[in-house]
Amino acid sequence: MIVVFDTNVLIPVILQASRSARLFSRLEQAGHEVATSPQILQEVRETMLTKESLRKWLNTSDEEIEAFLVILPTVCSVVPGVIHTHGAVPADADDDKIIAAAIESNADYIISEDRHLLRLKEYEGIVILNRNAFAAVLDHLGVPPVE
Repeated sequence: MIVVFDTNVLIPVILQASRSARLFSRLEQAGHEVATSPQILQEVRETMLTKESLRKWLNTSDEEIEAFLVILPTVCSVVPGVIHTHGAVPADADDDKIIAAAIESNADYIISEDRHLLRLKEYEGIVILNRNAFAAVLDHLGVPPVE
């Protein structure tokens, strides 16, 4: 299984106790992939380094953020980022990069908390779910929770 995490799901992976980190670990331990693209990684970087409200919520140091940004592309499958899907998400063109990464990686799922993506429900056979719904899918598939 290949899964693309939207930026709003990928950033909380830095926090071990987060739902995102638990999902990531479940996928990793079961031999599944989390795919991303240079465009998503760039958005993660910019958001984590510049959004003050997020930095307060994360309660992490600059060094921890930098370490996370270095490690992230080594624990995800990074596609080249050459596919573009202009207009895939009519309500928010910024979300097109998530769809593009999913297509380029042949993803089965996109995990997002973004209402524009979630409203689509699926795109060209790629199912779009929030974290809770995806956790239920993993439960149904027998992917064990992380202890």
